[in-house]
Amino acid sequence: MFTRRLIGTLGLLALATAAAAQDDKKDAKKGPDLPADVVPATFRAQMVVDDRFPPKVNPPTKPEDRDPKDRTNKLHCLVCENGLSPSIGIFVRAPLAAEVNNQRQLVVGAESGLAKLIKATDLLLPKYRGDKLSGFVMFLQLEGGTKLVKVTQPDGSVVMEELDLEYPDDEKRDVYAKDIKDFSNAVKATTLPFGLAPVKSKSTAAWKLGDADDVTVVIFNRLRVVKRWALKADAIGDEQVKEILAATESMITGKK
Repeated sequence: MFTRRLIGTLGLLALATAAAAQDDKKDAKKGPDLPADVVPATFRAQMVVDDRFPPKVNPPTKPEDRDPKDRTNKLHCLVCENGLSPSIGIFVRAPLAAEVNNQRQLVVGAESGLAKLIKATDLLLPKYRGDKLSGFVMFLQLEGGTKLVKVTQPDGSVVMEELDLEYPDDEKRDVYAKDIKDFSNAVKATTLPFGLAPVKSKSTAAWKLGDADDVTVVIFNRLRVVKRWALKADAIGDEQVKEILAATESMITGKK
């Protein structure tokens, strides 16, 4: 079921991308003939924490101890996995930790506004499990940019293709991953997977994640964006959290 769902979503996104490409070829000025609210792109990232699926052996010490659906330590696209289901995506640019007296310490703690937002969302997901509500938190910390990669074509020819830098390309990847694990341990979210992605990429551009936006929240359903918020990490208050949760519930129930 998981595999069919993932393949189906990838197919839908591929069709949307192909349609956009065809439209660009027909009329570059016209642009893609797609609804303005369509989910703009996939979002591939390194999964640092994924506690959605209890391990076979707890605590897990080997990869085989984990549930096969657990994406921890894997590059994965949760937009693809969630498919047509209602989702809430939390994208975080604000740094989680800093060097203090030659030691790395969290600067965003369990009582921060960001933590409150994540905790509240984590509690909301089980309430709408029957509606397949899902969510994720993406920390945009990795070095951005692109790299040239040799790609072999079906006819055997080799071309150079420009791809985004990813988790294996950043030498500080393990530092950022540990920050996320420390923050996860402080927040204790169990239904929201935490991912690590570049500060700038084709995906961040497509999702319009502004360089100056500490936290961007996007709720979407059936691959259509319903609402989005651009927030300052140190200014997320209870009213904003309530507003986001209320809008998410309204997206599912249709009640305002």
